[in-house]
Amino acid sequence: MKGGPMSTASGDDERGWAADKRDFVADRRDEVADERDRVAETRDQAVDAREAELDDRERCLDARAAELGVSDGGTDVRASQAEAGAARSQARQNRDEAQAARTVAAADREESTKRRQADAPPTRLAMAFADLAEQLYDADNVDDLLLRIAEATVSTVAGCEMASVTLAERTGYRTAASTDLAATAVDHAQYQAYEGPCLDAFDAPMVYAQSFPDERWPTLASRPTESGVQSVLSYRLAAASRSTVDSGGGSLNSYGVNPDAFSDTAQEIGLILAAHASVAVRAVDERSTLQNLGRDLQQALLSRDVIGQAKGILMERLKVTPEDAFDLLRRSSQQLNIKLREVARGLTETGELARAVGQVERL
Repeated sequence: MKGGPMSTASGDDERGWAADKRDFVADRRDEVADERDRVAETRDQAVDAREAELDDRERCLDARAAELGVSDGGTDVRASQAEAGAARSQARQNRDEAQAARTVAAADREESTKRRQADAPPTRLAMAFADLAEQLYDADNVDDLLLRIAEATVSTVAGCEMASVTLAERTGYRTAASTDLAATAVDHAQYQAYEGPCLDAFDAPMVYAQSFPDERWPTLASRPTESGVQSVLSYRLAAASRSTVDSGGGSLNSYGVNPDAFSDTAQEIGLILAAHASVAVRAVDERSTLQNLGRDLQQALLSRDVIGQAKGILMERLKVTPEDAFDLLRRSSQQLNIKLREVARGLTETGELARAVGQVERL
């Protein structure tokens, strides 16, 4: 099987193991360095404390000797004390420089760790998912979230240079999010041809076009290459809401600038990302629906309260029944071409009965 699929898989496994081993050694080396820095910092803090105590003691002795008028021991003693003080000062400076160097080295190690994590595809995928989850309730609307999903596709799927999201609506297809004008152009080329991977993905979990032209889409032909796109990997996105008539699902489109740009691993990662994106889109859509429903309900309750207050005013002033009061408000709304709740609000706020209800004599 030399040179065949098994040998290729074995080579991939060996490279994967080597990369894992290298990362493990690097992580362990960084842990040792961090521990060594902590020990050095503890030692320096102890030395600083001891030297500060010595300086305080010498100052106290000098002050006591001055009070008693005792000789300080002559020039040699003073020179020795000055020399010791200078040595301590230089040692403190050396420790400060060592501390600064350790801080820089620690920052470099942290950056190296981030690069290693970013270079590991599973970690990138996990980070993209975590980012999507974190941003889920920060998205203002579905289109905002779709753009974030497209951006996550570029940063997560190897070989993807640009990405877009296509939605099917009652009036046709729409590019709801795009990371590049070239991606949008390729989308529209497929819409105009009524064929292409982004449209086929509405009915299939994944559609891969390794290069163009592709016999599956003769009308589309080589048009994607005019925008610099050589390969396309599209995934199905579930409809944002089952209850929305205009929502016909969509597709997440990954565009590569080289033929056959997407490996088997990249295709699998994109498939997982698309499934996660479908859940995220539906969650944001349902949240927006609930928020709109809550606002409508609150408005309805406020309108009911205002209309009830207006009815009470009419009943008290005109000595009419609740039914007649409501009928008067309704007919006034029609005559003035103003919504019923606005007529009621005008009555409750201004107290101007004639203005609010029009011709009272028609009651």
